Amino acid sequence: MSESKTSRRVFVVRAAQTLAATQVAALWGCAHDGGGATNTSTATDGSDTSGGAGSSGFCCDGGTSSSAGDGGSSTSAGDRSPSGDSTAAGSTSSSPDATGSDGSGDATDSSGESSSETGATVCEPTPADIEGPFYRPGIPIGGNLDTHGEVGVGLTLAGRVLDVGCQPQAGAIVEIWHASPVAPGGAPGDDDATYDSTDEYRYYGQLATAADGSFEFQTLRPGWYLNGPQYRPAHVHLKVWVGGTERLVTQLYFVGDPFNDIDAWFNPVMALSPDDAGLAEIEVVV
Repeated sequence: MSESKTSRRVFVVRAAQTLAATQVAALWGCAHDGGGATNTSTATDGSDTSGGAGSSGFCCDGGTSSSAGDGGSSTSAGDRSPSGDSTAAGSTSSSPDATGSDGSGDATDSSGESSSETGATVCEPTPADIEGPFYRPGIPIGGNLDTHGEVGVGLTLAGRVLDVGCQPQAGAIVEIWHASPVAPGGAPGDDDATYDSTDEYRYYGQLATAADGSFEFQTLRPGWYLNGPQYRPAHVHLKVWVGGTERLVTQLYFVGDPFNDIDAWFNPVMALSPDDAGLAEIEVVV
């Protein structure tokens, strides 16, 4: 073999060795800076098997690896979050808690919030319930329904309207209505409750939520009335409108009501437990 051919072969071999060393160094850097290397599987013949035609071979954080051999595209994101964690495209990273959990999964806290597989916070929609026959259009604006001089047990409903992403819904319209109040110490059958049908709209009210989605009504705890042969548990009807669209109709009940267990529509998830001052706090998700 001539000296020129031998020199050319040595040059080619050394170039290949240099390229291989560059790839190994890049992959080593990916493994030690918190990033991820992709498309690195290699067949026994030395060819790249990870991406098919069009594969870029490997990538570290800040780059993408795409393959389009099937006429489509496949991209894995290497975007870095400010904390140094690598997250998938379109997802939200979750910081590990004190137990080492990454915060993802289906665990639900006391507020009804949970984390989706992508790490995004999700609020469970509030269960719907029947509207009933006593809803009236034209409910007056105002949060104080205790303006009629009747004796009863004070009740304050303080809450927020959220969307399923747990974001407050400013300007949502919340309507409530309920039957006439029960007297302190009153019992079913003492004086059956009724719904007002006059122009006074007693115990009907509506409010627009504040910037943080909050609302608050002051009223009196409703009494019981017969629905056919049996009493319905005490309850408050609630309706939510967002952007002029009705988004929820439901009912709020009370823990310990003697008619909860026999009522066809009672939902224990919607049972209130007011404190000694009559305050009950709720979150409504639409």
